[in-house]
Amino acid sequence: MLVKDIMTQNVIKVSKSTTVEKALEIMLENNIRRLLVEQDGIVTIRDLVYNWKDLKAPVEKVMSRDLLFITPTSPVKEACRVVTSEGVGSLIVGDGARIMGVVTERDLIRHCKVEPNVRVGDVMNVDPVIATPDSDLSEIVEVMQSYWKRHAVIIDGKKPIGVISAKDIGRALLAKKTLKGIRAYDFMTISIYKVTPDSSAETARLLMAEKNIGFLPVVDPVTLLGSISERELLAVMSI
Repeated sequence: MLVKDIMTQNVIKVSKSTTVEKALEIMLENNIRRLLVEQDGIVTIRDLVYNWKDLKAPVEKVMSRDLLFITPTSPVKEACRVVTSEGVGSLIVGDGARIMGVVTERDLIRHCKVEPNVRVGDVMNVDPVIATPDSDLSEIVEVMQSYWKRHAVIIDGKKPIGVISAKDIGRALLAKKTLKGIRAYDFMTISIYKVTPDSSAETARLLMAEKNIGFLPVVDPVTLLGSISERELLAVMSI
């Protein structure tokens, strides 16, 4: 399978002067996590929520100018290798003269299988970002940013009761115009899917693909042991 077979062709672009707030609105309305900024950069939902204190700032101030390209005829496994080695969530698909589309972690998760002998416990993150239902969203974002994460597990004791994602925080930001004094409980996703360390990594991949999510708490049986995300799965797929 080639990159052109799975890439997203309709890439939404914004101008450099588009505000952080407007870019966030566009992402949430279209259920996407990144926007091209003219031909010069890319901005992700993580970039936007990390810079939540200035909603009127132009995206030019927070975007990344390091566009990574891959050709449409590259094998999908090569795309897995690049996003893993570079620590990015997407690649621009181009032929050297024009942008033809984008391939994201989510695209790769939907179309690449994990070897059947790999277990969640072999690749999971044992130290996910955690918070309580009463945690302030501004504090959660600060921790997320320090670890370069876009998810936190909300726990009650040792039991995971929810997940807060960059998208959830984006919703809170548009609704409240601030993250100060906003509790995780008010915006977290309560209906969460979970896996165990003994689950196959392929089971985790299929669950992510089916439910259109990129993160799963790992439990045994209800105690939080870690997490698995698109990033960990793609690292296995790239081998």
